[in-house]
Order: sequence, then C-alpha cells, then structure tokens
Amino acid sequence: MSKAPVWSTERLQAMETAQLKQLLANAQARGADELAALCEEVLATRGPVKKPSSSSSSSSTSSPGKRAARDYVSVFHFVCENDRGVSTDGEGFFWTGSWVVPEDEIIKSVQAGGKLALHSSRADRSYRQGKILDYRRSDGDTAKKRNIGFEFLVAADEVPLAWPGGGTGEKGYTWAGHAQNK
Repeated sequence: MSKAPVWSTERLQAMETAQLKQLLANAQARGADELAALCEEVLATRGPVKKPSSSSSSSSTSSPGKRAARDYVSVFHFVCENDRGVSTDGEGFFWTGSWVVPEDEIIKSVQAGGKLALHSSRADRSYRQGKILDYRRSDGDTAKKRNIGFEFLVAADEVPLAWPGGGTGEKGYTWAGHAQNK
C-alpha cells in the first residue's frame, strides 16, 4: 500500500484551480475533512470563480458581485465572540445566536447541504462549525428592529474553516453554484 501524500498550503497554492477543485471534490467524497478545508481556504484566496458558459458573452458570471440565480451560500461565516447567543441542542448539535441574512439564501444553502462557521475574529479560523440542519426566526428581542434575524441548527464537526476573505463586518459568505455540484 502506498503512503498518502502530504498536502501543504504551498503545494495546494501551486496547483491549477481545476486540479484544486478536483482534489477538493475527492477529499469531500472520501471524508478527508481537513484536506477539504485546506482546499477551500486556498480556493477562497483566488477570487471569484469564472464559470464556463455555453454562450460567448459570459461577462455577468465572471464579474465580482454578480451571481447566477442558482448560486447559493455554501458556508456562512460569522464573527461570534465567546459563543454569543449559542446554545447546545444535544451532543454534537448547537443553535447559533441571531443573524440577519436573507431567508431565501438560507433555504438554498440548507437544501444544498450548506455549512456554517463561527469565528472569534475574521483573522481566526472557526472555533465552531458544521452542517446546517435547520433554521428558525429569532424572537423580536434579539433581532434588529427593522430586519429579521435567524438562528441556525448546526451538526457540529471538528474541522476549522478559514474566513473566506469576502464580506464586511461580522458576516462573510462562501458562494457556490449548483452546476458545480453535478
């Protein structure tokens, strides 16, 4: 039996994006969560993903800030110091505090198997993370008055995630497209 390769950040950064995406898919399929997280971290530093298009005009899919309707948040990243608002819900599950995000993005993310990561700061890897199982509206006392807040039920895992580099303030999103998952 051959020895498994050692994957360093430098080695992954030297790979072409297509190779790195394939390695990520393989790592996820085989349950190599640490390697998958490292691949996601390196991919996040490469900027927006340019998707192949069947037409010759693909400027809307390659320009930053423009997303196709089929895109979804694959990972919600939140700065949440000291587990603010977090509560456990049985072993291996937790509810987050209230976060103001678009409900339609939550629905798409849950349907696609999206994840959530809580960070002490944007510079730190997540200290609590996992797959989103469900969500609920927050009561009026904890959400901002004009906006609706949501709490997420998460199945915790042990693989810390890096902040994606985008977003401002206390929220950041890692985007993916449904076409990429086929």
